[in-house]
Amino acid sequence: MSATLTHGRPVPLPRTLPDAGAYTDSSDPFLFRRFRTWWLLIALFLMAQGNGILNRQDDRYWSLKRVSHLTQSSPVYLLLTVTLWLMCASLIFGHLRPALQMMVRQRVVLAFAVLALISTLWSQDPNLTFRKATLLFLTFLFAWFFATYYSPADQMRILIAAGVVVALASCAMAILLPQYGIASTGEWKGVFGQKNRLGLGIFFLFSALPFCSLSSYRKRISLALQALLPVGLILLSQSRTSLIMALVLVAIRIIGPLIARARRDQLPFMWYSVVSGTLFVGLAISLGSSLLLTTLGRDATLSGRTEHWPLLLSFAFRHLWLGYGYEAFWTGTGDSLTVIRSVGALMRGADSGYMDTMLQFGLTGIGLLLVLLLLRIRDFARLLRRPTVPLIAYWYLGVILATFVGSYTEILFLTSNGIITFIFVIACAGLTRLQQPEAWVRS
Repeated sequence: MSATLTHGRPVPLPRTLPDAGAYTDSSDPFLFRRFRTWWLLIALFLMAQGNGILNRQDDRYWSLKRVSHLTQSSPVYLLLTVTLWLMCASLIFGHLRPALQMMVRQRVVLAFAVLALISTLWSQDPNLTFRKATLLFLTFLFAWFFATYYSPADQMRILIAAGVVVALASCAMAILLPQYGIASTGEWKGVFGQKNRLGLGIFFLFSALPFCSLSSYRKRISLALQALLPVGLILLSQSRTSLIMALVLVAIRIIGPLIARARRDQLPFMWYSVVSGTLFVGLAISLGSSLLLTTLGRDATLSGRTEHWPLLLSFAFRHLWLGYGYEAFWTGTGDSLTVIRSVGALMRGADSGYMDTMLQFGLTGIGLLLVLLLLRIRDFARLLRRPTVPLIAYWYLGVILATFVGSYTEILFLTSNGIITFIFVIACAGLTRLQQPEAWVRS
């Protein structure tokens, strides 16, 4: 937040730019002694598991009727959703103004919420679109509150603590109730509705771990031990996308500070090296994709994903500019039913964040994603002009870039009422907020 916490109340930070070594590192020493923090952790747990805690993962439980029912509000889902947002409302109450100010600054992110609500006008299922769009806006608002109320250091501490709660609950679910915590094919899913959701949820909640300060040998050992839990769960979930996204985070953690420490006259060469290296790696991956995918346990079609995309693209072209409306394509009826029959398998998503965005918002949505990415890269590039770059900035950038990479094979953008969208918006707001003078204090 734009303040430290003293006896539970924000205290404004000095509005001066510091010397080299200055960096946003204010933290509340009593953070986990406050009722508000534990209330928040419960809310984050409910948001993370996404009503998947009692979902079986057995193929014989799936039917076209169930796919259609996923778009309807069951009593349990409605109860959990109402409970979650009553808790969130109690947390935001009294601190709404800073969140709204951040909302105004995050115009491109806000544009997605507005577009989702407006898409009710042309949606195939207006009632569903309105409900989901409302939840999406509330997720954005809660993220803006979190990004402005808590300091970056406390954001990291809270999300890692929430990750520990979710991870331990997932372990308990898999061990004590394997019919719910383990998929029929053997992958762990924990308290999530699907094994990839476990891997991705754990990745996002623990994404701050590589960017924690390593000021002492003891702290390095502590962080290494903490990393065993999320890495173990990601491996047990067998979520390859989560592993690739973790590699992106590690690359940002290693390469980012090297670029920041380079002298200004060296920066063009550093950027050239990074871009050239990225293109080289991309070319190598494309030429050796079969070997790479085999190593990761995937075939060249990414488990059949790429075979479906041309068919889905033909439907996206039918609503080229504005799409079918937010969450209005995968209803198990209409065009989605045609896709399911053509594929010969039940589908609840495009298995690609970009394709799913195209189906929901058309080229308008893809254009907004591109603008969003460019603006956040611009925000980070501006930080390179400072005497020092806060370590937290690399975390924010890493989350954003990893989300764009992972969205190639997973639906990560704009999921209503989800922890992934929540943390992604926090990262976007964090980079924006680091442009403000009050975000910089002496460490």
